Amino acid sequence: MPHIDLLELPYFQGISIESLVSLIDILEPVQFEAGVEVITQGQLTPPPLYIVTRGSVGIRKTTPDGGQRTLAELTGPTLFGEIELFCQLCPVASVQTLSPVEAFVLNRSTYNKLFRSQNQAVMQFTFNVARVACHRLAMAHEMLAQHVGDHDLAQLRHSVSAKMSEEQNLMTTTGAFRVPDVLT
Repeated sequence: MPHIDLLELPYFQGISIESLVSLIDILEPVQFEAGVEVITQGQLTPPPLYIVTRGSVGIRKTTPDGGQRTLAELTGPTLFGEIELFCQLCPVASVQTLSPVEAFVLNRSTYNKLFRSQNQAVMQFTFNVARVACHRLAMAHEMLAQHVGDHDLAQLRHSVSAKMSEEQNLMTTTGAFRVPDVLT
């Protein structure tokens, strides 16, 4: 599986090829055929993060009426599962392969070990994920402002946060997500 293509992703900016190869070599490689549901929204345990080197996946969310809405289609190199890894949440969306996929798995215990040892690649990766998440949040705010109509967005945010907190049994929160144990 190619490692160099991962340097195209904003998640790996500022990481040397040597550090990236060292990091990836620690991770478990996996392969999936087309049509496999890798992550299921609402499953009881947080899944790992997947770093896709080849293939495509679809990200779907269950709507309040029980339907499915496609949020994104991602093509490698890419990753998914970062919300669940960093927020220690059960899956907030489902991920299904659209083609055969080759990926690496970064599970919670490996991430914690590398983070505690202050592995430079993981520290930069963590910073980069935060930066990408902030960009996504800015886009989500813009989409809400343009498409939600006359709803009180502050009340809507409070309602969604309360529902997520109830469903996830979140005790220590920042917004709607609990603070990961590794950071407390």
